Amino acid sequence: MKISTLIALCTALECTPNDLFEVDTTPVKRPAVAPRPVADLPKAASARGRSMPPL
Repeated sequence: MKISTLIALCTALECTPNDLFEVDTTPVKRPAVAPRPVADLPKAASARGRSMPPL
């Protein structure tokens, strides 16, 4: 939301931004993330020390 829109809303409604927003601080359970398999890890640079061809 643009600040100008927020200001216009607050002016029209004769309120503050705190009146328009409610913050929910309830903790959210997050699923455990399994470690990435070794095959998914980025490969090291080639034996010549480069990962990309020269430009």
